[in-house]
Amino acid sequence: MYTKRIQLTNYGPVENLDIEFPFDGETPKPVVLVGENGSGKSIVLSHIVNGLIAAKDIAYAETPEVEPGKVYKLRSSSYIKPGNEYYFSRVDFDGAFFISEIRTQRNKKEYPDVPAGILGTVAEAMWEKMEPEKNDHYDSNIDGTAEAIKKAEETFAKGCILYFPFNRYEEPAWLNEENLKAQAQHMERKHLSGHTNRRVITASPLHENQNWLFDVIFDRSVFELQTHRENSPDAADGDVTPPRTVLLGYSGNATKTYATVLEIVRKIMRNPSIRFGIGRRGSRAVSVISEVGSISSQLVPDIFQLSSGETSLLNLFVSVLRDFDLSGTPFSHAIDVRGIVVIDEIDLHLHATHQFEVLPELIKMFPKVQFVVTTHSPLFVLGMQRFLGIDGFSLYRLPQGQQISPEEFSEFGDAYQAFASTRKFNDDFKKLIDESQRPIEFLEGTTDCTYINRAATLLGRESVLKRLDLRFGGGKGKLAKRWKDSVLPLTEILPHQVLLLFDCDTDRRPDKKGKLLQRSIPLKALNPIETGIENLFEKSTLEMARKHKMAFFSTEEEHGGTDEGGQPVTIPERWSVNESEKANLCAWLCEYGTPEDFEHFHSVIDLIEVALDSEVPDPSGTESETAT
Repeated sequence: MYTKRIQLTNYGPVENLDIEFPFDGETPKPVVLVGENGSGKSIVLSHIVNGLIAAKDIAYAETPEVEPGKVYKLRSSSYIKPGNEYYFSRVDFDGAFFISEIRTQRNKKEYPDVPAGILGTVAEAMWEKMEPEKNDHYDSNIDGTAEAIKKAEETFAKGCILYFPFNRYEEPAWLNEENLKAQAQHMERKHLSGHTNRRVITASPLHENQNWLFDVIFDRSVFELQTHRENSPDAADGDVTPPRTVLLGYSGNATKTYATVLEIVRKIMRNPSIRFGIGRRGSRAVSVISEVGSISSQLVPDIFQLSSGETSLLNLFVSVLRDFDLSGTPFSHAIDVRGIVVIDEIDLHLHATHQFEVLPELIKMFPKVQFVVTTHSPLFVLGMQRFLGIDGFSLYRLPQGQQISPEEFSEFGDAYQAFASTRKFNDDFKKLIDESQRPIEFLEGTTDCTYINRAATLLGRESVLKRLDLRFGGGKGKLAKRWKDSVLPLTEILPHQVLLLFDCDTDRRPDKKGKLLQRSIPLKALNPIETGIENLFEKSTLEMARKHKMAFFSTEEEHGGTDEGGQPVTIPERWSVNESEKANLCAWLCEYGTPEDFEHFHSVIDLIEVALDSEVPDPSGTESETAT
């Protein structure tokens, strides 16, 4: 079951939101919702979860999560955006499932005319269905009909359906003795029609996950151990020595599940050599063991004793596996797992490293799961871009529901400015250089790395970029400060060359301090864009982009004027890239641009190649040694 679309009008802080959930063919892309507190992120999730629980409660009528005849999410006029007479919502899922509602300030009969904003919209049909004596109407085909029940049962039999609320938690091992001594035990599964052990709302699943994992390890050890009996190679003719048993390993569904869980835990703990262990009878705890060669050591004696962040990640992704396993659908690897997982505040309890590296990598493990999450973490968003690529997920800012790029995420700018103003930021900059295995090039613009990488691919120049690391340097001001604050004796002992590459509009002459180089991207004359790396594109390419989306650019048409002497002159046409569209323009040009469109990037790659090779003279012929 996947979410296809959500529409909200006048609901809480949301005035008009319409999100069509992105897919790559039939594969869902993760959806990340961002915004300030009170912007409506949890409200959007509640509408999706309302539909998921409705489907679950008709699929398993004997074990509902909401009282029969009720809904998960309350309907109240208090949610109508101030100054309006109604709210409307609709969520569409695949399989033609939908759930929709409308709510007005007064009963329908008290309105002499249709409230403003309803006519000509999807809400009009809901208004028509509302009874005169009521002020709301709820509509859905996720109901008790035989067709709907069958579709819901098929949905839950084919995938995981989970919601992790913002108030999820696990009591720490040290909180009380009972939890610390809690033992894993076999799960009690219900196999009656209309019953299930599965729950959509998942707030504190560690005990269930531990018991499920115990079952998986038990099944693997007892039922999937592969052996072979053979005669001893040293046995003589007529020898009555019994044949010996040779262990061949493990094979089966539990073994595949065990391997996937192990991959999750190894990523969380960043240790490729660990496995699980089961305590002896009387102390049935699931432990984590490290194996290096023939040496085994216990890292965590009880899975309850993981850190809060590790436990949070473990619960999120083991719950996905557990719920999919309980659906009865066989699988070989995480790539086979399907379903929808809704997570409010996904970065809850997580250290910066877990947000930036581990969490995005775990999401990438499950490409057929539709993750719909909220976050305040710029590190998580940047990590998603790093592991999935700029087109591998979609980012929406609430309350508008506008799709944005990671760099447009306001928390990113706030956090970056805070980091950049600290001494630690400067220390980390130096540490990055020290630890790099290759020369580094720091670029002025946030999209410059993307453009140059794409140009190298289209122009067959990848070999040049493989020699160095491209990095965003924090903007023109930060690059200029790096150059100004660098002292020649220190830059002489840098482990590798470091190139600071400024945009074409920056007045930076070629210069060098030891292994620290300063360069500017060559300016392409007679171009309507005079600033930024976009100056390298021909006007015909820019016009093609503007035809696709006018919002990419602001333009100033050719017009007359006077020079400093008062003489009449013609001021040529000028274009500029709108800041809010820089990332979108970059994504479009990199997807649809041709080698001809990127032809002038040869000059940038040539400059990089020359700078990398200290034996080749500087192409400008003006390089100078700067003493400090």
